[in-house]
Amino acid sequence: MADSIEEVRKLASQIDGWLSDSEGELLYKLAKDVPSGQAIVEIGGWHGKATVWLAKGTEAGQQNKVYSIDPRAETDSAFLSNLAKVGVQATVIPLATTWDEAAKRWREKVGLLWMDAFQDYEDVTQAFLSWQRYLLPGAMVAVSHCDQPGPARFVEEHIKHSTDFAVVQSVDRIVVMEKNKCRHYWSVDSTDIGVCKYCGKKTDFKKLTRDFNKWLGQSLPLK
Repeated sequence: MADSIEEVRKLASQIDGWLSDSEGELLYKLAKDVPSGQAIVEIGGWHGKATVWLAKGTEAGQQNKVYSIDPRAETDSAFLSNLAKVGVQATVIPLATTWDEAAKRWREKVGLLWMDAFQDYEDVTQAFLSWQRYLLPGAMVAVSHCDQPGPARFVEEHIKHSTDFAVVQSVDRIVVMEKNKCRHYWSVDSTDIGVCKYCGKKTDFKKLTRDFNKWLGQSLPLK
């Protein structure tokens, strides 16, 4: 029998970490809703507080695996002990590597990506760009630390004006975005406003191009 949210809250309260109860409940619900056969990927496990919420959520849902990526994942005694203490060690697969190395070797499709290791704009952007190719239509991406300038800027510049992702929810420091289910077919007018003939989504391509060029100019090394 799956644990209730109240029971998971009690278990998670015994684990060190900055995740609030509201954020934990959000991760639980997101993991629970991931369709069967889709991976849940966590970047940044630390002592496993968020990992437990994710694992308990998917156990209450479709019993998908949670892949926790952290260079210390297989040797951090607190992380491994916490997983065993709450009985989710069979659901969680620790990957003791960096997010970029994991992305190079990844083969599965992802239904939920939880990014909890970044406060720097460049880092969160590069991690997202490396992992987005594995996200299925309708997949969710949850980004933490969005009260900090780096992740907040990432959401503003790369998500809010994206043609492929849309912000759907925010709780405390977490912003959740969804990969569009529609394969857009754009009809673009003379002002560079595009409208998808299938779902009706509108996109300002002139602004999108301007923002991208601005980001590209800031990212290129000075000669």
